Amino acid sequence: MKADQLRDRLLTLRFELRRSFGLPGLLGGLMIGAAALICAEISSVNADTKEMRDPAQVTQAAQAAKTHHPADTRSVEVDAVALDTLPELFPRFSQSADDIASIFEQAHGSNLTLGSAEYQVNTDAGARFTRYQVMLPVKDQYSAIRHFLASVLNSVPNAALREIHVERPAVDGNILDARVRFELIYRNTQP
Repeated sequence: MKADQLRDRLLTLRFELRRSFGLPGLLGGLMIGAAALICAEISSVNADTKEMRDPAQVTQAAQAAKTHHPADTRSVEVDAVALDTLPELFPRFSQSADDIASIFEQAHGSNLTLGSAEYQVNTDAGARFTRYQVMLPVKDQYSAIRHFLASVLNSVPNAALREIHVERPAVDGNILDARVRFELIYRNTQP
C-alpha cells in the first residue's frame, strides 16, 4: 500500500469514528487504551520487583559478590596506612599564593571583575589540615559566573566551593551580584 492510500484510509476511519462516537467518545477511547497500556506496564514492573525480592536470588547475588570482591582481604592495618598517607596528597600551605593567583587568573579568563576579597585561615589544634577560606564578590552574568566556578574547581584540585550566594539587583537585568566562598585545603607541616 502506498503512503497516500494509507493516509486516505486513516482519514476516512477517523471521520467515520468521529461521526459515530463524537469527539468525547474518541477521547474516552484513547484514554481507555492508554490506561490499558499503563496497567500492562505496571504488572511487568511488579513482576520484576517480586523477582528482586526473592530471598534465594538475593543470597545468590551476595555469594557472587563475595567471590568477586572478598571483604575480608582488606584489614584494619591497610586502612590505617591509607588514612595516614591521605594528608600527603594535599599540597603544603606555601602553595596558597599560587592557588590564589590561579583563582584570579580564572576570573580574568572568564572576563569577571572581582571585588575586594576576604581571607581567613583556620587550623584546628591537632588537625592534619589547614583550611584557607577565600570570599570573593563577583558581579556578572550567570553563565560567566558558572564558567568561573567550573574553571577554578577544575584547575585547583584542593579547592572546594563552600558557599555561593546570588542576588539579582534588578528584576529585568541579567547581571547578578554573587558572593562565592572557596575553601582551599592544605596539609600541615607538623605531623
